[in-house]
Amino acid sequence: MFQRSFHSTPRPWTQLLLSRSASTSSNPLPFPAHPDPTPQQIFHLPITASQKDIKKRYYDLVRIYHPDSPISRVVGPEVAHARFQAIGSAYNVLRGKSPQAVGEEPRPQYNDLNTAMWKARQRQRAELNFGMDERWKERLLVGTMLLTIAAFVAQTFATRRQALAEAVKEAKAQPVTSPMVLQGSRHRRDEERLTAPDGDVQ
Repeated sequence: MFQRSFHSTPRPWTQLLLSRSASTSSNPLPFPAHPDPTPQQIFHLPITASQKDIKKRYYDLVRIYHPDSPISRVVGPEVAHARFQAIGSAYNVLRGKSPQAVGEEPRPQYNDLNTAMWKARQRQRAELNFGMDERWKERLLVGTMLLTIAAFVAQTFATRRQALAEAVKEAKAQPVTSPMVLQGSRHRRDEERLTAPDGDVQ
């Protein structure tokens, strides 16, 4: 009966446990299970390890525990990020780049935030940056549209003004020969003849 239930279709949480155990069994450098492991425990190296061995092991650990690796996908993003940060910090300590001496308890630093707080801050910063980017694009688009409309109106106004000025200039340059003007001058001459004395009429 036990074997029959074991070979039946596993439930989702059973699949998760099986995938976790499979990932740890295939991992040659499992991450220490207890909290606050020392750099030597993370790297699985003795205190007397050479810098060459430390560097080689660092590359192995980064390849295994990178947040995009299959092992990190199984444990979740928070744990994967915390492990990756711990590997980087341990590497700095083993290289002598960190002020913490080997075997000392890690001192709290300003940058050591709770993973959830770090993620929330990064998410908020990304949302703010996204909002600023969108507002900047919208303002640029509206400004470009307003400048285009203003340029169109100015060009239309200047063209009409130039055409009107040319029309006025042409009108002043041409002699007036319209029939109304000719008729008016003829009418004026007729009136002058009528009002002139009889001897002056030509």
